[in-house]
Parts: sequence; C-alpha cells; structure tokens
Amino acid sequence: MNQKKATRTEKKGAKEILRLGLKVFAYRKDIISSQERKELESANTELANQIKTRPVYSVDLEKAAKRVDRALNNSGSLYYHKKSWVENVEMLLVAAIVVIGIRSFFVQPFIIPTNSMYPSFFGMQPNVYDDNEDIPNIAERAIDKILLGASHFSVESETKGKLYLKLQGGAPFRFVQGTFPNGRFFIFPNTLKEYIFEIGGKEHKLLVPAEFDLDELLARKFAGIEDLRDLPLIVSQDHGFMGKRLKLSDQIIQKGEIALAFDILLGDALFVDRMSYNFVTPKSGDPAVFRTGSIDQFNRSLAMPVRPIGEDKYYIKRLVGEPGDTLEIRVPESIFTNGTDLRKGVPGILFRNGKAITGKTAFIENRNRTEILARKPDQENLLGYPGYRADGLLSNKSLLQVPDRNSSDNPTNKKAFFAMGDNSTDSLDGRSWGFVPENEIIGKALFVYYPFTKRWGFSE
Repeated sequence: MNQKKATRTEKKGAKEILRLGLKVFAYRKDIISSQERKELESANTELANQIKTRPVYSVDLEKAAKRVDRALNNSGSLYYHKKSWVENVEMLLVAAIVVIGIRSFFVQPFIIPTNSMYPSFFGMQPNVYDDNEDIPNIAERAIDKILLGASHFSVESETKGKLYLKLQGGAPFRFVQGTFPNGRFFIFPNTLKEYIFEIGGKEHKLLVPAEFDLDELLARKFAGIEDLRDLPLIVSQDHGFMGKRLKLSDQIIQKGEIALAFDILLGDALFVDRMSYNFVTPKSGDPAVFRTGSIDQFNRSLAMPVRPIGEDKYYIKRLVGEPGDTLEIRVPESIFTNGTDLRKGVPGILFRNGKAITGKTAFIENRNRTEILARKPDQENLLGYPGYRADGLLSNKSLLQVPDRNSSDNPTNKKAFFAMGDNSTDSLDGRSWGFVPENEIIGKALFVYYPFTKRWGFSE
C-alpha cells in the first residue's frame, strides 16, 4: 500500500514543533525530571530524523510530531501550549527595547509643528481651494493623507448671507481643549484654536490645530494681504448679532455652499541625530532640537531680561551663537524710511563676532532678503526667507555676548548657545527667552523622512 507523502504545510508544522521541543529542552532540562528529560530528548531526535528522511511520509511525520507534542505537554510549562502569547510578548519586549535604545542613543523622530524654520523646514502648511475648484472626494483625501499627511477642513454655509469672522475677546480665535474626533490623538485631549464664522446671523465653528496660522490664510484668501488686522472691522447688530467682527467677503454665500475649504499639510517629519553631540560640540549653523524645560531657570541664573517660555517642549531652531560669541543685528538705515512693513519686526543683518554670519543657506538668504528690502521693499519674496528681525535681546545694534562656561557672569558652569528660527518674523526664539544650555540640546536635524516632497532627504 502506497503511503501518502507529507505536504509542505505538514513539514513546516513539524519543524515548528521540533523548534519548540529543542527550545524547551535547552531551557528546562535542568529542572524537569530525568524521565521527562529522556522522553523529550528521544521525541525530538525521532522527529528530527523523520524530517531528514527522504521521502517524508505523512503518517510517520504525524506520529513523531504527536510524540513531541505529548512530551511538551508534560514538561513545557509556559512555553507550551501557551507558546503563542509568550513568544509574542517576548517579541514585543525585544522590539520595544530596540526602539527605545535607538531613540535614546541614535535617532529620534520629530514632527515640526510651526513654521519658525520655514522655508528650511516646513511646519503645518495650508492648501486653499479656490471658489470654483472641486473639493477632493474621500479617495483623493485618503491619497493626500498618505502622501502628504493632509487633513481636510471646510465651512459649509447653513444659511444665506455675507461671511464674517467673529472676534472673541478682541482676538480672531480662542484656545479650547479638543478630544475625539477633533483631538489629534483621539482620546487624548489636545489644544485647538476655535474660529467662529458668521453667515446670515448663524455661527459656524471651525477647529484647527493650535500651531496652525489660520489668520494669515484668511487674510490672503479673502483680501490678498498678510494681516487680518487690515480687514474692515464691523460693529453692528445685523441679524441679531452683537459685537465686533471682521468682514471677510461681500459676496453672498448661498445655503449649502462651501464658504471656506482648505487642507492642512503635515509639518516635516524628521529624524534627529542624537549621537553626534556625544562626540562633537554643537556648532553655529546646526539645526538643533532641544528641550525647553530648564531654559527659564538657566536664564534667570544669568539675570537675563527675558520672557519665560513657561513650558517643557521640544523646539527646533538654528544655532547662531556659540559660547563666547558676540552677536548683533544691524538694520540698514533706509529700512526705516522706504515704506517697509515693520509690524513683524525690523529687518536687519545678523553679525557674529563682527562679521555678517555665513556658512548656511538660511544665513545667506536672510541677509540677501534684508538687502533687497533696503532697496526695493515691494519686491516679491521668491525664496521665502524674510530676513532676520531686530527684536528683544537682538534689537538694532545691541551687542549680545553668549556666556562661556568659565565666564564670571555664568554661575551655572554650563555652556550656552543662542538659537533663532530661520523665519524670524514668526519665530519665538532666543531673542525672546534667552540662551539654550548645552545639556538641553537633544541633537541635530538629520533627515526629513515624511512627507514625500522635494525636502525629503538629508537636512541642512
């Protein structure tokens, strides 16, 4: 009578049982009884021989595998039959240890929320839909979510009328706590900005991430300007509405129409090199990630006239000053008289140790932009660098000495660095809160791994 040959699946199952049998024998041979040890060893040997036999018959292979199975039932303890969850837990623990080790000593992921480093790194960016542009469907949104990390937002009119933005305590928005489905991390609370639009006397609320600058988006879309404060302020009681509001559009919006639609594209997600600074000192020009936890206390010990950060977060800025450096921003005289918009700070050229700072694209392009503004304030900014702004500790022609570890005015005995955003018009940085102690610097921006745009790759 011809015997049936073992299938590939049967062979694979037998090998898995043998692997467990050998593992249990190696781990438990010193604590199980001699009889259990002999039976398990003998069963393992028989199954191993059957697997090596050519051809391998199904009946013989099953018989040997069942013998190992019986031996494991008697002596396997937690490894058998509970092997699946035990091994899964082991695998997860090992994976967690590896991930934590990599994150702690080599690279750490970091997502840039704001545009303080724009255009070197992007924070949240808007993609605004024109009035006659088709809104993406669900499938298109899913693709944009995967490739660009895009989240869609819209205001659909529930009534007919003109579009206004309600001021809340004199401001265009207020901060609120959002949870699912509006919180970023679902069940975990998240700070959001709440905007209230008024159409035909009815309020329409819109929630966006706290780091996102919807003010500028509204100003650009509805008026072609950069500042909401330049929009006409309306104080009236139309449709029973009382209070102050900004007129966004004279166009009558019909019920059911989309008054505003846009996507928020995820800020650059990058890997931070945590290892290099264990061997080399941070340098001017490095895009550095640091924690803010002890910065306020450090600057108080230096008696610096600064505004406290008041929170422990991760920031990314570019180091512009090392211990012992002298920094200064010099504003061209023509800036004050040629009509340059100074509401976001006075453009100037950053000097380090008496020379215009150089060595990085951000340094060069910010200087070039300031020189252009000094000659032609209305010229379009094609590259996006706004020019460094004289403000706070670096007001016009104010010399700032970065304290060295051994200097008499540094009782902390820690190295200090000065950091600024490449987009200093919209950057809360060292000009406001002071110096960064070396012990708070986590690492250097290494590689933008998401989203898949032209910025994907190694960082400068």
